[in-house]
Amino acid sequence: MSRIEPSVNDQLRYGKLVKELDKLDRDSLLAISKDLARLALIMQPASMRWAVTEAAKNLAGTYGSSYNA
Repeated sequence: MSRIEPSVNDQLRYGKLVKELDKLDRDSLLAISKDLARLALIMQPASMRWAVTEAAKNLAGTYGSSYNA
């Protein structure tokens, strides 16, 4: 199985975000933490379930059918 690895651009954006976070006050950090938690714990799993469902539909829809491109 292939490993998931961040691109160089992903790592650069992460470094930039960390530098910007160092400049923020407590209230701003709390708000960002809540937004990131929502993305990580709610939205990302939901988007993965959606993508898996779509992939399954696409695979089931093409099984045994002819493809006309």
